[in-house]
Amino acid sequence: MRDAAAVLLCVFLAGCEPDRVAEINAEIEKLTAERVEASVVSAAHSEAEAAEHRLAETRGALDQLREEAKRLGDRRKELEAAVARESELTERARADTATTQQATAAELAETEKKDGEIGLVRASAMGVREQAAVLAREIRPGDPAWATERRVRSVTEFIAKVARNYPDDPVVAELAQPEQSADPVEAAALAAQKAARLRDRFTRVYNLDTPEVAAGEQAPAQSK
Repeated sequence: MRDAAAVLLCVFLAGCEPDRVAEINAEIEKLTAERVEASVVSAAHSEAEAAEHRLAETRGALDQLREEAKRLGDRRKELEAAVARESELTERARADTATTQQATAAELAETEKKDGEIGLVRASAMGVREQAAVLAREIRPGDPAWATERRVRSVTEFIAKVARNYPDDPVVAELAQPEQSADPVEAAALAAQKAARLRDRFTRVYNLDTPEVAAGEQAPAQSK
């Protein structure tokens, strides 16, 4: 095809003037110099298509990365919200624990205070119980009249004192009521009986009937 074009060119040139021929030759040389081979154009098209394909792949990968970034961002928000909730629950638990500890400490302090008060009350009651037990034992049949009279008086004065210290105890108030008897033996028996009842009353009411505090004889069953 290139030879046919040359023949046509020669025929064309044979009928042209020399100046025109030179001009045409120059133009042909210029076109020849600027001519791009078809293979080069084809290669350029192929490269352009490959570049478009790579660009499409890159855009697809970029879209996937954006989707993944969005998913990770959403997951991050969820985790941050979970951490915030966990922190809130932890702080609330700490506050509840502190409140419980304070309440427990206050309750323990109150319990210790009550235990101390109960201990003082029981100690005082134990003193009454032991003194009543001693007075009940000291009154014995066959003692001289003067000794019996003194011990009966001691019982009467002691029960009166206990009645003043324990005004809300009806049994103690009853025992404190005076009962006169002209018979020294009867008066002694009555005083011993009152002292024994007082001893038993305090043993029972203040829970003193334990091995470490029990003392003296138990009185016969009486009206309490």
